Amino acid sequence: MRRKGGLWWLTTVCLSLVLVLAGCGSNNGSSSSNSEPGASSGANAASGTEDKEPVTLKLTTWNPISQTVIDKFQEEYPWITIEHDKVYDQFREIIRTRIVSKADMDMTWLFPNQVVDFSREGALMDISGSPWLSNYLEAAVDLGTVDGKTYGVPYNSQPILMFYNKTLFDQLGLSVPKTWEEMMEVSEAIKASGTAPMVIGSKDGWATQFLATAQFGLYKHDNSEVFAQLADGEKKWTDPEFATFFDGMKELVDKGYLLENSVGLSYDQVAQVFKEGKAAMWPMGEWGYSENFDASFDSFEIGAFPIPVNRGDQPLVTNLVSDNLLVGVSWSKHQEEIKLFMEFVARQDMAQIWSEETKQAVTVKGGTSGTYSPLAPALQPLIDATEAQIFPSMTASVEPVMFPIFQQILLKQDVDMAKLLEQMQAAQDKDI
Repeated sequence: MRRKGGLWWLTTVCLSLVLVLAGCGSNNGSSSSNSEPGASSGANAASGTEDKEPVTLKLTTWNPISQTVIDKFQEEYPWITIEHDKVYDQFREIIRTRIVSKADMDMTWLFPNQVVDFSREGALMDISGSPWLSNYLEAAVDLGTVDGKTYGVPYNSQPILMFYNKTLFDQLGLSVPKTWEEMMEVSEAIKASGTAPMVIGSKDGWATQFLATAQFGLYKHDNSEVFAQLADGEKKWTDPEFATFFDGMKELVDKGYLLENSVGLSYDQVAQVFKEGKAAMWPMGEWGYSENFDASFDSFEIGAFPIPVNRGDQPLVTNLVSDNLLVGVSWSKHQEEIKLFMEFVARQDMAQIWSEETKQAVTVKGGTSGTYSPLAPALQPLIDATEAQIFPSMTASVEPVMFPIFQQILLKQDVDMAKLLEQMQAAQDKDI
């Protein structure tokens, strides 16, 4: 689930990862009230369909989908064919162009701020009140709700983590840090051993962000509406509460805790450097594991922990990514078929297949596979012990300014933190 499509700042609601992995799905509206959770909404869905006109639904995503679930849907509704259109790079720009031109499309993933914008432009189907929405976590439904109407639901949820070389940590007698101060102590010990504590590349701007943006959960811990207030001008990036936003990244650079000459590396190159053991830690989303490691990797034992940007008595917060909202476009000629597909993937049994096949947690209650990731058994207790927050949805003009700022800091350019925050606010002002 690599994030080249954009920043994917995700919402202004709180979501516990415990809930992502727990609960049980409820049936959709066409199911019998006596059915088991996840049971088919129509065991004989294919019967009586001989006279139905064939329909093709175009589904556009930037990340993997479960072909098994797609196949099962097509078996149950044989007159409907799902045509998967994968757009990997420049997803935001491409989708914006297609929606403005009302291109031939039916369903797509969207980032949360795109749902806000496009729903207000009348471009999205209203799915408010659909019975199967109750199969999802309430916070996930809230994420796709704008001005009281629901337009989509995010399907996956993944934490932002610090991957680490557990073998090296054990050799050095180091424990997983739970505060920023402890992480600095661990980094100093690793540096003294002759290994680079951490690697962050800046060639792909989106991959630079996770140490700084890990603070978003802390901001939301103090004020759940903080990012909505930034978006409407009630708060500003130049306010005192954001004064240290860039400080952590700058501290890593100033103390020499990043791998030498690694700043210009791409996401793929950074992953390779970490796999080669040249750096002990790598901040990235959980997708970094499934995209870069397989069962044959045995150079060292990989571990992961929530990124501890909390200082002093601040809580340790796990930031969650849940950004691929499934929506239908309002001009599609196949809205009933779109709803059938949305209903189908909301089933617990289908969600479990999707989770296992795509190696991701899902927002369907009870839908996350217990074996979707080898890291899950060790990582889950750590996450359960922390507060969890979904990333906020940033407005459109902030992201293009934020990434270059991170790159400037990593490149050791002479930067004035106050002026950088002024740049952030100038970008924010464009969207108010």
